[in-house]
Amino acid sequence: MQQTIGLEVVAALADGGFSLDELVIQTRELFEREGLAGFVALLLNLVDEAVCLRMVREQASRPGPPCCAAMRLEFQDQVARQFRTSVGTVRLRWRRLRCVHCGKSHTPLREFLGLTRYQSKSAELERVVTEVVSEQSYRRASRHLELIGEIPVPKTTAHRWICETACDQWPVPPDSLAILAVDGTGFKRRPDAAAGLSNRGDLLVALGVTAQGAVVPVGAWTGRTWEQVGQAIRTRTAGVKPLAGCLVSDGETDLVKALTYLARRHQRCHWHMIHDLDAMMWRQDAPLAERRQRQQELARLIRIEIPATDLEQVPAAEKSYWQQRVHRAERQLGQMAAEFAAKGYQRAATYIRQATARLFSYVEFWLQTGIVAPRTTSWLERLMRELGRRLKRIAFGWSDAGAAKMARILIRRLTNWEEWEEYWRRRLRVEGKVMLIFRGVKVL
Repeated sequence: MQQTIGLEVVAALADGGFSLDELVIQTRELFEREGLAGFVALLLNLVDEAVCLRMVREQASRPGPPCCAAMRLEFQDQVARQFRTSVGTVRLRWRRLRCVHCGKSHTPLREFLGLTRYQSKSAELERVVTEVVSEQSYRRASRHLELIGEIPVPKTTAHRWICETACDQWPVPPDSLAILAVDGTGFKRRPDAAAGLSNRGDLLVALGVTAQGAVVPVGAWTGRTWEQVGQAIRTRTAGVKPLAGCLVSDGETDLVKALTYLARRHQRCHWHMIHDLDAMMWRQDAPLAERRQRQQELARLIRIEIPATDLEQVPAAEKSYWQQRVHRAERQLGQMAAEFAAKGYQRAATYIRQATARLFSYVEFWLQTGIVAPRTTSWLERLMRELGRRLKRIAFGWSDAGAAKMARILIRRLTNWEEWEEYWRRRLRVEGKVMLIFRGVKVL
């Protein structure tokens, strides 16, 4: 269906002069307050009239099965409806038709647009609110939408929309991943004395990397232990085989015990290894200069840079060279642990001995599969920093469900923006079925 629509605006301009800024402000207010929403409502009224007329003329042409074998429609009434959109509140009165034979009512325009029965907002406005709220608090997001975008959405309404949205639901990850990376961070939770909940909440996150290098979200949980997280990850895969070739994480004891069975080998994060050595030595009164010297020495020992080369292109002699480098580094770490023990730094010595076996898994993984696993969780730490900024610094008093939902929204946006765009393209049904052409403005 095609329509030609004329725009009629009354413009009263002072003869003595006015500012360009005032003209622009008044024009924007006119179209944001009435023009754009009224234009959409007019188009919908025209579509409503055309669809109803076609259904009455062609009784059985409505999508889906007819209401009865002898369906015969007649005009019933008009119902006032309004929808919140990013261009304003669209108000219209759509027609309802009633079958004379069985008495069932039909709303042709609602069925034509694919709207739900009690829908009161557009999906594109839900996307705008979701993206703004994921960057700042509900209060600031509400004020930002009203002042900058001229979209009045109260913070309580925005919160309800976020709780109801399904955009945080991730696609199921593949059954086999090259790398599984996990980490956790705290957030300020709403305490509940009756349920035994303190104000300290924990967010646990797992991301995967495919053999092609694509990052895929695996899960985000609150109010769970690492054992429960491992069980939740396991339910996403079939059989009992490991989910990933290499698990990359820090040295948290509970994490390592709970999740190492999900991967064939475990890679200890080098950054955390160097960072935590300082704390271990500090607890036993090691001087600052010695702590820094030992950190630099440890960083030099464990740093083995490998090229991104396919396994088939690595000769056997070269593989032997890399294995010898690993053995040499392990011996030097053993010597460092012995020196710590001799000086009375028992915590640091035990820390080095326990971590040595998992510091060079990335080299073994590369020699076996040709896939370069990360030595650190820095790429995951950047994501956790963004999650911490939203959950810790911007707001507090989260519920476990609310914190997990906001984390899933952020992870989906930040890990794969193209997939986020594709989700909303499908959700908004942007299929090239609407075309608007501006033919110019003229004085009548």
